[in-house]
Amino acid sequence: MSAVSADGSTRELPLQKEDFVRIADVWRKVMQVDACAGGQGRAPAALRVTGKLEQPEHYEPSVPRTIRSSDVKPATASVIPKAPALKSVDRLEAPTVRVTWEPAQGDPDQVLLMETKPFYNSEVGIWHPYTFQRNAPADATSMDRTLERDPGIPAEVRAHSYRMHAAKNAFASNLRDEKPVTIEP
Repeated sequence: MSAVSADGSTRELPLQKEDFVRIADVWRKVMQVDACAGGQGRAPAALRVTGKLEQPEHYEPSVPRTIRSSDVKPATASVIPKAPALKSVDRLEAPTVRVTWEPAQGDPDQVLLMETKPFYNSEVGIWHPYTFQRNAPADATSMDRTLERDPGIPAEVRAHSYRMHAAKNAFASNLRDEKPVTIEP
């Protein structure tokens, strides 16, 4: 990620956090950077993402190996929606928990419950952590979830964790504000 200042100078910015977020039922990769990083207090006029092809030997030589995005205008803090705070994860019975959160503020377009739990990959025959996104109704403040309790799940991936996202006008809530709540099945 590089920042372009109003005077045309460019500086590299470290990527703090990235995640896939479903906005209007379309999965998008969301990235967050500190636009004033690097000891310079000036906010950039534009941001640009630069990436490299992971396996350039399998592509046509005419395809550039470095990919640069068009300029993106940094979002002001006022347009970033605030995700509802998680209140609790309570066990209702052995295989079921109720995840409870504060009411959503600012009328977001979507409120999402992020659930990380063990997932069985049948292609390679292993359990691994996988994050699912559950759309929450706009006025909801809780959701019941079933825990994965298969005896074959290794101890290191047994824990389930929950966190909240919000999306409004194609902007996702601050990923760095997430505070997951974890429960053992």
